[in-house]
Amino acid sequence: MAGFSIEEKEIFDKEYNKVRSPRPTVLVCGWSGSGKSSLISAMLDVDAPISHGQPGTQNFDIYENDLIRVYDSKGMEKDETVQQFVQRISNFVQARRTISDIESNIHLVWYAVDVPADRFDSGDIEIVKELYNLVGKRNVVFALTKADVGRQAQMDALRGRIKEAVGVTDRDIIAVCDEEGMNSDRTPKEVRDGASELMNHSRYILPDALRDAWDMAQKVDIERKLEIIKGKKSRATAIIAGATTASAGAAAVPIPIGNTVAITGIQVSMVASLAALYTIGIPKESILPFIASVVGRQAAASLVTLIPGVGSVINAGVAASFTGGIGAYCSAVFEKAATAKAKGEKIPAIAFDAKQALEYIKNVVVK
Repeated sequence: MAGFSIEEKEIFDKEYNKVRSPRPTVLVCGWSGSGKSSLISAMLDVDAPISHGQPGTQNFDIYENDLIRVYDSKGMEKDETVQQFVQRISNFVQARRTISDIESNIHLVWYAVDVPADRFDSGDIEIVKELYNLVGKRNVVFALTKADVGRQAQMDALRGRIKEAVGVTDRDIIAVCDEEGMNSDRTPKEVRDGASELMNHSRYILPDALRDAWDMAQKVDIERKLEIIKGKKSRATAIIAGATTASAGAAAVPIPIGNTVAITGIQVSMVASLAALYTIGIPKESILPFIASVVGRQAAASLVTLIPGVGSVINAGVAASFTGGIGAYCSAVFEKAATAKAKGEKIPAIAFDAKQALEYIKNVVVK
């Protein structure tokens, strides 16, 4: 990482991973053409599927960012039997279960059923029962897709067949549509409301540790995301305050500007915590150049010398001001980016602005 020493990078990665909320992992299943990709796009804030860089994922499209991971199961191949298809899904899920990392397990399954196609047969039943064995019945939710263009009679009949075949309740079967349908006045209210119902029910199913990331990954309830971001302010303030106090203690005896190892380590840890706190759905690697420009020994040496009256040494007051200002600056940058992401707006460039950083530092000068 440019601008960081090996030790600083290790500090950053350790603190970032400690603070960041673990990601939920969702498996979306269903026949080809059942609307799985549209379902993902309408409900979750993830981009186009990435390449299959993980072993054993060649039959699954992978959507992921630092908030969520989604596996979209491809449909049956031309020469594949239902049993082979079931085995393929079973092998995939079981492989995830052998990994100790919490994010690698399948936490939730959305089973897409195409309403206009009016299909839920013995093949579906076999797949669903295997999924129950693998992840638990509680963790499988049926999404009646394309419900805005299907007939009510089809939807009612499908719901009845699913309930009878696999023993679930209405709570586990939710009618949904794509984004275009959600924005159409012609779509029945039950179907438009299905997006919120699906997201809330899925949230209920997930373990508590995964719900924060889920709330930020969903794109149905923007107000909830904005409230979560606002709520992070007090935690950010506490992180900055702790680092400010620690920096002052580290510089209780004035130290040369070029020998700020203890202080910069504190700052790296602080900014890593803030970056993880404001996880915004873009890869960590995309913000590392910014972070390396703000903290680390090289950044400290260049920024501190621009503060009037500092001279060639850093005392407790300067260390506290410097750390507090850097924390406030980074927190503001991350909060702005997270808010834009939550609103579906273009994320402002996360680039280092020395003048802005110095203004934040000067605003928290400790006498």
